[in-house]
Amino acid sequence: MGVVLAWFAGEAIIVYRWAKAGAPPTPGTLFMASGFFALCALLGEYRPARGAATLLAAGIDIAAYLQIVGKAPAAQATGWPPLLINDPTVLLPSGGKNGQIIPEGTAVTGTAS
Repeated sequence: MGVVLAWFAGEAIIVYRWAKAGAPPTPGTLFMASGFFALCALLGEYRPARGAATLLAAGIDIAAYLQIVGKAPAAQATGWPPLLINDPTVLLPSGGKNGQIIPEGTAVTGTAS
């Protein structure tokens, strides 16, 4: 039961951190955290290691929580919101700078920022 509560708390911390950055959490982030807590639950199936598995899961939650308490959101490139599509002939934006769409076949110039 303790690992499940730690899993819920961990997922909530991840969602809160991403919401603070102004973007929805990526599925890979949620999947990796769920995988870690699933491994903790698997470790907890061994009776003598149940307490250690619960403490490990709770300790990871506390460490993640302490990283976000009292800090301004980090300026991370979230890719959210996605680029606007201004040209009705373009199905998907191809990743221009500052929301600009690069037409098909045009070479991308400049340096990455």
